[in-house]
Amino acid sequence: MTIIRQSNVTFDRWPQFRKAVKEMIAKGTYERLAQIHATQKIEPDGLISARHRMHGAFHGPVGFRRFLPWHRAYLIIFERELRTIDNSLSLPYWDWDNDLGRLIGVSDFSALSPGRNLGLPPGQRSENNQSREWEFNETQTMNLESYPGEYFTFSRILEGGLHAIGHNWIGGDMANTRFSPNDIIFWMHHAAVDRVWAKWQTNNPGERAFLSGNDARLDPWGSQFTIDNINDISDLGADSYSYEDPQRPATP
Repeated sequence: MTIIRQSNVTFDRWPQFRKAVKEMIAKGTYERLAQIHATQKIEPDGLISARHRMHGAFHGPVGFRRFLPWHRAYLIIFERELRTIDNSLSLPYWDWDNDLGRLIGVSDFSALSPGRNLGLPPGQRSENNQSREWEFNETQTMNLESYPGEYFTFSRILEGGLHAIGHNWIGGDMANTRFSPNDIIFWMHHAAVDRVWAKWQTNNPGERAFLSGNDARLDPWGSQFTIDNINDISDLGADSYSYEDPQRPATP
């Protein structure tokens, strides 16, 4: 396994990473990838929804079951494109508990997003960072990693909790479900979500989404990624990866 996703706090290749992302933007690759998340469909009765059913908040039980594996596939596709430019790079994850809202590495770089509204509701402004409360804490993260329940409940809690907190805290495009991938922090945030899931998986072998047929196929990637073949991050061939653990205080 050659791909190791590091914490953004310890990642030391920011110049190379940012250069590669800017090249993806210049080539149109970044926008093409971001548009996958924005694609919608219109039902016969007029309901407009995300085509790929990757969020439980909008697609109920199927969305909650697809949320984690769908975004895992999405990250792999992004990382593949990144590595076509520089195959020594990997996608750093947003280390919520050590970053503490500093957005280390990307504080002044938001890719296609025009800006952020850190820690504030849309339209609200602040004179300084002191009023922007940080909503993550290490206890939350570790409790989820060691959550003893079944997959569906775990996915639902993670999507509605730490995942939603990150999107809303960043603001700007990140607070808009369709356009959140415009901001580079989207990919790092979802890598952090994926890291928690991967950690949980090691503690809960055999727990996975109960889906079949087209629901288990992670469109738009056809049969390349399914609920089953995306499950093990160490068994994805050339796409296999692991995570560097966040730095945590030693247990007394």
